Amino acid sequence: MDKILELLKKLGIELTADQSKQIREVAEKEFVPAADAAKTAAKLEELTKQLAERDSDLEKLKADNKSEELTKQIADLTEKYKTATEQLAAKETDYAAEKLLSGYKFASERVRNSVLEEFKSKGFKYENGSFVGGKEYLEELKKNEPAAFAKDAPELFMSGTQGNVSADANNLETQIFGGFGLTK
Repeated sequence: MDKILELLKKLGIELTADQSKQIREVAEKEFVPAADAAKTAAKLEELTKQLAERDSDLEKLKADNKSEELTKQIADLTEKYKTATEQLAAKETDYAAEKLLSGYKFASERVRNSVLEEFKSKGFKYENGSFVGGKEYLEELKKNEPAAFAKDAPELFMSGTQGNVSADANNLETQIFGGFGLTK
């Protein structure tokens, strides 16, 4: 404030005590002292630096968060792929077991399903399109539990239907008996 009054004196302006008092009051209300302005500018500069650091930290956190999200998504997809692969392998193994058992005739469908479940529970390794020890297991089962398997049915027809009687015989009864290889 004193600098303003000195400046006015240098310019040749003489002020009364009352004018000086009014200038002092206005200056104190309207103007900030240079020392206070310098302190405020220093604080502002410090706060600006801190804000820039926080912005940098925030950007880093956002990048890390995106990276974590991508990592989580990759882990989820990897787990889903692993599950799908395991399910596919299980289906392939089940199909191969069904195919292997289709080569055998069982006493009933229930026995077949029971043998299939027991076969699966044994945990035979499926390698190169076949079960290691699977066929041997079924052959041993067939030997030890023959009742589980269907018996070979005899052929329904005789090997020959030609009889000793000629087809042009007059008697129908003779033709029928002759057709079955019987004589009257």
